[in-house]
Amino acid sequence: MLWVGQFGIVDGEAREESPWVGVFPESGRGRTDKSGGETADLFVVVEPALPGSEEYCRDLAEAIGKQFRAQRLSLTGGILRAVRAAHENLRDWNRRSLKQHRVAAGVSCLALRGGAAPGWEAYLGQVAPAAAVLFQDGSLKRLEPSLPDAVEPLGLEEEFWPDLSRYELRDGDRLLLLSTGLAAALSDDELAEALRPPPEETLPLIYRKGKEMPNCAALLIAALPETVA
Repeated sequence: MLWVGQFGIVDGEAREESPWVGVFPESGRGRTDKSGGETADLFVVVEPALPGSEEYCRDLAEAIGKQFRAQRLSLTGGILRAVRAAHENLRDWNRRSLKQHRVAAGVSCLALRGGAAPGWEAYLGQVAPAAAVLFQDGSLKRLEPSLPDAVEPLGLEEEFWPDLSRYELRDGDRLLLLSTGLAAALSDDELAEALRPPPEETLPLIYRKGKEMPNCAALLIAALPETVA
């Protein structure tokens, strides 16, 4: 089973839900939809990349979630379609705006499929600024976009391509999507210490670093054993 939790800070105020995070569950995990595409849960963390972009983040996350559900043929194809549509929407706004009013954002999109043995398939698409952490078998790995076409935010450059990666999550594994400022404020040791305990203890530990920031977010996905009734 999956344990999912989040927090956000908006203008210095802590919130359980925030404009920076989108959660789009789907009940038919691991099946195909009517168009033959694969169903999955989708999790999105959006980060404003230019001043004034904050007010567009909630709509951007919702648009990505909606596009991901539209006639996809694969999970990576769904992520690419959704992120590309968001990019084009921001590009269209920027073409019609003055330079000082341009908007841009980074994004981490995580699609999860499965739930039965051996575990969950996780597909992560990132465009900078974006950060994530994988905690697996006691080892920590930071996940950030590194492809040349993925290091500029959505909405600015004509060409872009999200940095796509695939992981297998099994019982005990953790995947944390978070704002880049929050990721930078946490050392590897601090992240490992926060991700090692039961998942309900993780976000309060992460929040200790984020509570002084004006804007940030964290979204935790933990793979847990199925409970027996």
